Amino acid sequence: MFGDKTIYALNSAAVGDLIAAAPAIKYAIENFHRHHNYIVAVYPDFREIYHFVPSDRIVDFDASCESYPNDYCIRYLNPPKPASFVCKLTPSRMKLTQYASVNLLGRVLDDHIARYVKFKPADVTGYGVDFTKTVVIITTYRDKQRTILPEELKNISEYVQSRGLTPVYVGRRGKVSIWKNSLAISDFEDPGFGVDLRDKTSLSELATIMSMTRAVVGMDGGPIHVAFTTDTPVVCGFTTVGPKYRIPYRGLARTIAVSPNISCNFCESDWSLNMWSFNRCPRKLELAECVTKMTADQFIEGLNSLNIW
Repeated sequence: MFGDKTIYALNSAAVGDLIAAAPAIKYAIENFHRHHNYIVAVYPDFREIYHFVPSDRIVDFDASCESYPNDYCIRYLNPPKPASFVCKLTPSRMKLTQYASVNLLGRVLDDHIARYVKFKPADVTGYGVDFTKTVVIITTYRDKQRTILPEELKNISEYVQSRGLTPVYVGRRGKVSIWKNSLAISDFEDPGFGVDLRDKTSLSELATIMSMTRAVVGMDGGPIHVAFTTDTPVVCGFTTVGPKYRIPYRGLARTIAVSPNISCNFCESDWSLNMWSFNRCPRKLELAECVTKMTADQFIEGLNSLNIW
């Protein structure tokens, strides 16, 4: 039986995981908690993902649990210790929304119910950009094995510019929230055209910009999951995880999956590895082949299939 008093402990600083957990939290509020007998605990940097939670029901995540009322049961997004480290990683053959709903609700929600929750619209007029005439390009990534190389990003940008639209560069560099390590940036440099919004937008602003743009281009990572909350077409690269496990239900919104044609593709999904590192190739390559094979022409082909020009 579902606990009457529940703390939903969102013990993650991964933007994609937290966005994928939002539908489960929303479902729980609407179906299980008639008397506000719940608490949502999340790191402060990510409260805007859960804008639908009343302010008196959301608190800062406390790993020690000392600040939580002791008469509430706790449901974690990621199984805490003494669960094994492997169990704490995203299961290889489960969608992010399924993973979140199983851990938080003890059930798997249907895809259409677990559709990503839209962000609250933000005012982006201060940027002085007509985002309806742009293509958003995600340029920074936490994980080295989910990266578009800088020369390929430049080629994509040049093509967008040549087709009469303005490339908009987004992403967050440096340390983010509780992550102790810096993002694995792609070393992309502003080519001298387009609009550089790296390190400038909040999550809500990013979502609003993405909802207005013609298309979003990027790799599987936090910002692409922000794009998945919108109805904007997305061209997304997948290397270590198969797209069927990462793309949420989007209704009629289009998602074009791009992947390198190599035998070791989707190693995280298909190899059933006992230990995983997002920044180390299982084949011990300094620069993973899946990254070097992720070329601009694949993303350009995806953009052309969207009829956005």
